[in-house]
Amino acid sequence: MKARGIRRLAPLEDDDPRSVGGHRIRGRVGAGGMGTVYAAESPGVSGYLAVKVVHAAQADDRRFRERFAHEARLLARVNSPSVARFVRADVEAERPWIITEYVPGPTLRRHVERFGRLRGGMLLGLAAGTAEALRAVHDAGVVHRDLKPSNVVLSARGPKILDFGIAHPVEDPDPTKWIRLRRMRRAYRDLHLPSPEALSDERIAHRVDKLGTPGWMSPEQYGRQPTTQKADVFLWGATVAFAAAAHDPFGHAHPKEMARRVMFEEPDLDHLPPGLERLVTAAMAKDPDERPEAGELLRACLGLENRDGGVRPPEGDPGPASVRSLLARRWTEVAVRPPLPARAGRWPFGREEGAEEG
Repeated sequence: MKARGIRRLAPLEDDDPRSVGGHRIRGRVGAGGMGTVYAAESPGVSGYLAVKVVHAAQADDRRFRERFAHEARLLARVNSPSVARFVRADVEAERPWIITEYVPGPTLRRHVERFGRLRGGMLLGLAAGTAEALRAVHDAGVVHRDLKPSNVVLSARGPKILDFGIAHPVEDPDPTKWIRLRRMRRAYRDLHLPSPEALSDERIAHRVDKLGTPGWMSPEQYGRQPTTQKADVFLWGATVAFAAAAHDPFGHAHPKEMARRVMFEEPDLDHLPPGLERLVTAAMAKDPDERPEAGELLRACLGLENRDGGVRPPEGDPGPASVRSLLARRWTEVAVRPPLPARAGRWPFGREEGAEEG
């Protein structure tokens, strides 16, 4: 069964904008906690652009504005064929918005739940494409923190990662800082002294929050330790495992039970071929120091095709061109077309909204 996206955009609601930043809105794509995503047309642009607009009720909330501006800044840093391309943003608008490439196609979760698991070249293409995306994200100094099947779209040219809503920049290159701070706080408590303000760094507090989806967070995030780029590697492994098995690697349960499973149990790695199983097992190690870097995952994925398909290995450090080449050969089960515009509403006297007057 070929992956297919939605056939038609959802109609606009009464309070939806009809244009944003000079782009004509043609329909709804979806809505989430921070805002609504629309498909828009732009002069000189073939196909749609994706326009994400903050909900009106949250536009007056300073924290939401800051978070939205943060997402725009991080997305603008990343340049990868496996990440939705940033176009422009206005975070000072009455309702802040961000425009990116529109990626037609189903999410990985929607496709797998409807048609079953990925196999063969499609599974390898997913693994390689998402590994390349993470390498680009990490090279830009960003931790995504929310890689999961609902944030990966199966496009006509390969998988693409979406949604940087809870990403953050890498701030502290010293891997021992958290350990030293924790020991110093304990020493102050043992001496019954107040902890100095310097030991309550807001940046560290931000980095150990538990934003995320239950079952789709790393063990260290559940353990309130720093969320580094190695957390993305763990979620890469979980995403590939989900695609191969057609179910979540730690199942479904109450959030507290999900936390226990992620921290102490092994994931379900059914149906992974041996080469990918070794990679996913390494990526999902409980200790982040035992996980490979995203670049290592990418090289290993390309190496799996080289062994299985007799393809000559890329020379030097593999880049986007190597991934595009792999996807051109292996990403074959996708037939995606941009959806049709939303159906026009009815105006009085039977004339359709948006119809030309003769």
